[in-house]
Amino acid sequence: MMKLAGSVAAVILTSTAAWGACDAERHPIPATRYEMKGAEVLDKETGLTWQRCSVGQTWQDGQGCVGTVQEFDWRGAKKQARRGWRLPTREELETLVSKACTPSINPDAFPNLDPLKLWYWSASETERGLAWLVQFGGGATFNGYQTAPNAVRLVRGGR
Repeated sequence: MMKLAGSVAAVILTSTAAWGACDAERHPIPATRYEMKGAEVLDKETGLTWQRCSVGQTWQDGQGCVGTVQEFDWRGAKKQARRGWRLPTREELETLVSKACTPSINPDAFPNLDPLKLWYWSASETERGLAWLVQFGGGATFNGYQTAPNAVRLVRGGR
């Protein structure tokens, strides 16, 4: 059911003028907060280095993230962590969220977000069989079934 709710929200967002808009009353996360270097982006506030593309996509200069966002169950998501990259905690993913904008993640730092695959796994397990997800369409969090397929964005470092 959780996946259906995320997909329905994505369809609504992509079919309205709200997709790609920011509320001027609330403050979006500015691109100046990030140091963007090709396939990686350093969040100068948190000290975290993020992969700019979701797992399944690759970075191409001049085009951004290309390819198809892959989805994994939670165990599969954790297996994507290699060569110093890891699955972020819920709190780390939430540092990317600005509820002032839709999508709620900065599109300059994290381009070509798939509006149908907006739920991202965290490493934070809530209880047996459940783990936290962060939704980049509007910034919601949800503890979902670990068997459900969702997207992955990897991180390294921190302060």
